[in-house]
Amino acid sequence: MMLNGQCLCGEIKFQLHQKIKTVYQCHCSLCKKQSGTHANHATMINQQYFEWLQGISLIQTYRKASGFCSCFCTQCGSPVPNQIGSSVYMWIPLGLLESVTAPEQRVNFCLSSKADWEVSGSASTTTDYMELPSWTELSLLFDAE
Repeated sequence: MMLNGQCLCGEIKFQLHQKIKTVYQCHCSLCKKQSGTHANHATMINQQYFEWLQGISLIQTYRKASGFCSCFCTQCGSPVPNQIGSSVYMWIPLGLLESVTAPEQRVNFCLSSKADWEVSGSASTTTDYMELPSWTELSLLFDAE
C-alpha cells in the first residue's frame, strides 16, 4: 500500500509505504497551538515506511527547549512530517495525505487539556487517554502487524 502526501503549496511531497492502522487527536496545549485548532490530527509510522519525494530543503524546524518539534513548509506554512525525537517514528499530519482508508482505531490523547469549547463524539473504535501514554503503549498502538 502506498499513500501520497504533500503540503498546501505542493512543494513538499512524501509517500507512506504502509497502511495506516491508527489515527489520533492530541489535545495538549502544544498541539493546539501548532495546529491552530482544538487538536492535532495525525498518525505515526515507522520511518522505514516513509519516503521524502521532494522539497526537503523547504522544511524549517522550530524546537522548544522541552524537545517539542514543529516542522513546516517555508513557502506555505503547512506542518510537515518529522521524526519524533530520537525514536523510529515519523509524525504524519493527516490533512496532508491525499487519501486515507478507514483506520482500525482512533485515539484521543491529553483529554485533560481538551478545549472547553470542543464538542467531541465518541465511537466504539476510540480509545481515550487523559494524558500522553508511555512509549511502550504508543508502539503498541502504531506498529503495523
